[in-house]
Amino acid sequence: MATMDNPKANSSRLDRVLTDVHFWVPVAVLLAGLLLLSFMH
Repeated sequence: MATMDNPKANSSRLDRVLTDVHFWVPVAVLLAGLLLLSFMH
């Protein structure tokens, strides 16, 4: 099992997050909602 101070394990985890659709879809929806709210005010 990879330790936290292994940079390769950290970068692969970061790559997994950056390519994870289930992470980016809610983020995009949240940002779109915040933009919509700011335009409505």
